[in-house]
Amino acid sequence: MLHLAAADLLSLWERAGARSAHERALELLGLALPDEAPEERAVLDLGLRDWHLLRLRAELFGYELPCYGDCPHCGERLDITLDARAYVRESLPHAREFVDRAGSRWRLPNTLDLIAAACSAGPDEAERVLYERCRVGGGTPDRATFTEVDAGLALIARERAFELELTCAECAGKWTLTFDPASFLWEELNAQALTLLDEVHRLALHYGWSERDILALSEQRRRAYLARLQ
Repeated sequence: MLHLAAADLLSLWERAGARSAHERALELLGLALPDEAPEERAVLDLGLRDWHLLRLRAELFGYELPCYGDCPHCGERLDITLDARAYVRESLPHAREFVDRAGSRWRLPNTLDLIAAACSAGPDEAERVLYERCRVGGGTPDRATFTEVDAGLALIARERAFELELTCAECAGKWTLTFDPASFLWEELNAQALTLLDEVHRLALHYGWSERDILALSEQRRRAYLARLQ
């Protein structure tokens, strides 16, 4: 299992916490693919990106993914535990394209595409930005092909999505829960970093140690000192 040192965790938390959700996903991807150049990580389509982030989550915290879903029919909250092994033990997904009836090629969006779309003036412009960026070879496509391309790419995206079919125990309503590895991993890392900061605060107040000295302690030794403050 991958171990993230205390100082490295806080450094990642500080960098990623100041960024947008899409930029944050790229920061986390850097931890998952440290040997890849930033520009190579940034152009992975979202399915490939999320596959690597889910693998990273499993390496950091294990395969069980405790989460929840709110029934859209009655509002009942369901506690769910997903098993990452159902996804990360499969072979790495291959990059795929959609070819429309006119022979034009289209790829799935990547993180840079979402960042560019998020800078648009509104939803119509964001849609146009994504539409143009995802056409292989560039150029302004015929608007009439949008429905065809949107449906084709959506089908490929669903094949890569982490989805779970659920039935509510309260009302028997059915719905599909989509799991987002990037946001899930960030919530866990954020919670872990805040807990670590609380520990540093308590030890610094009691012993007068610096943050650097406290973070240099092993987790076992740090917790042993904390236990003596109870």
